[in-house]
Amino acid sequence: MLTRLSLLTLAMISVAGMANARTIWERPVQEPPVVDSASPPAHGPRKVAITDEYGFRYDAWGNRLNGAGHVMAPPHTLPGATVIQNGPGQS
Repeated sequence: MLTRLSLLTLAMISVAGMANARTIWERPVQEPPVVDSASPPAHGPRKVAITDEYGFRYDAWGNRLNGAGHVMAPPHTLPGATVIQNGPGQS
């Protein structure tokens, strides 16, 4: 009786293990890419959302715009370039 119970338990564990292995190796369903309707347009001039106190214009996503309404690249300093910094008490 104990042998039959042991074999039945072993068979049930094996079946459960195979079912779990099958779900692990199945490929996931490919979903279409999500398109964000609030994303900025890829090319072309953009509408001005705000102008700051210095006259710089920005679109709704915070990108700085040039005179034609196109996005400007953010300013950056090249490695090794001399940087002028104002010290304390200097303007």
